[in-house]
Amino acid sequence: MATSSMKASELWLTVLLFTFGLQVHAQSYPARPVRIIVPYAAGGAVDVTARAAAQEAVKVLGQPMLVENKPGASAIIGMQACASSPPDGYTLCATSSSPLSLNPHVFKNLPYDPESDFAPVINLARGYSLLATEQGAPFNTMKEMIAYAKANPGKLNWATWGAASIPEIYLRWTGREAGINVTAIPYKGVAPALAAVLAGESHITYDLIGSLMPHIRAGKLKALAVVGSSRSALLPGTPSLAEEGLDPGLQSYFGVFAPGKTPKSVTDQLNAAFLKAIESSGFREFARNQTLDVVGGSPVEFAEFLRKDRANAGRVFAAIGVRPANAP
Repeated sequence: MATSSMKASELWLTVLLFTFGLQVHAQSYPARPVRIIVPYAAGGAVDVTARAAAQEAVKVLGQPMLVENKPGASAIIGMQACASSPPDGYTLCATSSSPLSLNPHVFKNLPYDPESDFAPVINLARGYSLLATEQGAPFNTMKEMIAYAKANPGKLNWATWGAASIPEIYLRWTGREAGINVTAIPYKGVAPALAAVLAGESHITYDLIGSLMPHIRAGKLKALAVVGSSRSALLPGTPSLAEEGLDPGLQSYFGVFAPGKTPKSVTDQLNAAFLKAIESSGFREFARNQTLDVVGGSPVEFAEFLRKDRANAGRVFAAIGVRPANAP
């Protein structure tokens, strides 16, 4: 009987120590710098948005937030690194919709699970994007581009960020809806893709309106269509893809995630810090310049949004005939 009582006491002591340990961890977090993995090259929309949010979040958390770029393989390299990190809140990842909404419908052997391997922290912002072309292209509008592609099959190419990226999907959707054949050229992120178009190496690119506007104003790029259902106040003369009958209805978001088993107390604390960050005047000015809508919300709300977005992406992929292939 004494032995049983001792075992029960030891069990309760273990439980109490574990609970106390979790409480201490939550109260002391963060005790050292936090790393944020961006699965794209530096200088792109995801990278600059993550850095802008982190710059404000450190003021709340009291520890540095270090952004680390791990581009390549349709963002799989960076996302796998995030998923396999210790779930202690000291490694996060910031990404757009491609790795978690699109990759599951493109690759059948992803080294990460888009739901169980990631704990949503916050939906930072929604992006408004643009399809643009090099200044020397022999067309000035989406309609003219389609006409040129039909008259010159195989001559146009489209800079993407990899097989599962948003630009790749818009290329496939446009090809299907307009009946044209444009070649996809993959790059390791937004910045290299944009550089290729500016250099005349590729003909068409996709990026945030705010990122492309300086090049448009400088006469280096021409706007073809605003991505989405409405025009932009920055480009009132440029039709939207919906007006052109070419909008698949995909969402463009910029979110922060932690490894899947990160304690809720930590993700809640991170959510609170990033909420204050995106409400700051510094981040809101950044968002205006980049033509982003600040979103926010709770981890639960973000998780529900992600489920719906992934399902919608699946419908789009089915429509354009994309079948899952082996991951790169």
